[in-house]
Amino acid sequence: MKILEITGHEPVTVEVPVLVSSTAEPGTLLMPGTTDETDKGAAIVATGAAADAIGILKEQVTTSNDVAINGTAWSFKKVELIDRYSILQLEYDQSDTAAVASTSGTTVTITSLEDEISTSWLYSTVSKTLFFVDTSASGSCTTKTATGWSSSDTVIKILRIFHPLVKLNSTATGIGTDAGAGSWTVCILENWFEDTGYPPQMLDPTKHNGITLVNPRFYTKLLVRNTAGHTID
Repeated sequence: MKILEITGHEPVTVEVPVLVSSTAEPGTLLMPGTTDETDKGAAIVATGAAADAIGILKEQVTTSNDVAINGTAWSFKKVELIDRYSILQLEYDQSDTAAVASTSGTTVTITSLEDEISTSWLYSTVSKTLFFVDTSASGSCTTKTATGWSSSDTVIKILRIFHPLVKLNSTATGIGTDAGAGSWTVCILENWFEDTGYPPQMLDPTKHNGITLVNPRFYTKLLVRNTAGHTID
């Protein structure tokens, strides 16, 4: 399978984590993972229905160990998008936060926290520490390592790859954070950050979990699922 050139433009390529159970060759159709805490937050080989198929794999993936949803292994693979979208870059708004109710070890309780944010990230704007979320449930989640946060911490959510809902901030210039799911329908493709000592780079749980930052900025690259000229859902 390949994408033909359309209207004089080459297909758009992004890099996303890809999880496979056996070798996947270039040309394989990929879709977002569908099972929470198993493959959500990664691309997988499309099933027969190819629901929400995202793109075409551009390089061989030989082992499922390339990506582990608990954040112990992580790599990015090139994928060509299969639709003619504009990719938007938005910053995560650190003035629009959610309050931590309590923590215990790796458990972070946030009242009315949305479910299915495993493989997302939480960043405390108070403690300035960043943690990878490996499991989640309504009202709480667990992080890869203990946060040490308290009820005085406030956080932003940096949402997992392929997450379909975000909150648009009040000025419509970036992504805000509520405990619950947002209402803007999108498809998160990449999450980036930069800070003192960290040039712009994609977030990687094998490198960035538990780090303390100085004055970071967090960005996402995403697709807008519904537009005036292209209504999908």
